[in-house]
Amino acid sequence: MVLRVGVILGSGRGSESTTGRVVEDLVVRLAARAPASSRPVVESVAANDIDLGPSCPACLSCMTSGEAACPNYDPAAPVRRVLDHADVMVFATPVHSFQVSASMKRLIDHFAYLIHRPAYVGKPAVLISTAAGGGHDAALGYLKTAVRRWGFHTVAQLGVNGPALARPAYRLKVERALDEVADTMVAAPGAPEPRPTVADLIGFRVARILVDAGRAEGPADAAYWDERGWFEADWWSDRKAPFLANRVARRVEAKIRTSIERGAGEPYRG
Repeated sequence: MVLRVGVILGSGRGSESTTGRVVEDLVVRLAARAPASSRPVVESVAANDIDLGPSCPACLSCMTSGEAACPNYDPAAPVRRVLDHADVMVFATPVHSFQVSASMKRLIDHFAYLIHRPAYVGKPAVLISTAAGGGHDAALGYLKTAVRRWGFHTVAQLGVNGPALARPAYRLKVERALDEVADTMVAAPGAPEPRPTVADLIGFRVARILVDAGRAEGPADAAYWDERGWFEADWWSDRKAPFLANRVARRVEAKIRTSIERGAGEPYRG
């Protein structure tokens, strides 16, 4: 079986960047782990090359009328193709000012409807960041949260210090980590979906509240959930939710619903 690998590269310098080279090193390792007759098929798209405009217009058309109503639906087609066809996805970004790059953030914003209508449940993802200093925790943490809301589950992540790659000892550690990530990617498509965590289950239930409450304004979201029976489910897939985690999520959902009914929400003050 051929492993189909999708890559979303968030670097403005593409494959010539440190991020791009780390991804290339990973792809080489994947190829080395496959028989010659079934080398991985890699489809990559650079976020900076997708003409999505300066930022998402926040018109909400993708949520109220469906993703095809987005004014940038056609330019985003290459990204959808990569996401749809991959057996395992790689999301790679440099760290800019302790966060993902602007081009990666812009791309994620344009796919905001996937937070309401996750299309990649059960599909594994690998996250990579490179930096001259710190910020891996924030950048990778954001990516992990974002793609989880799209349905992906993260099977591996790696943060690399670019300048330190010139030091042999550090380079060797990165190479070993890439070997481990490659092994994980080869096995990931056939592995069972991990059981949802408390945070996953709370996120699912919060999304359900929002979609149900917005039926009139966002019929596309509600229809998507109705078709999949998610309003009556505990999770996006048939993967059984852990009893205690589901119980906690159910209680949180009840408190949120009560708060909404009473109008007791407060502005966030930190």
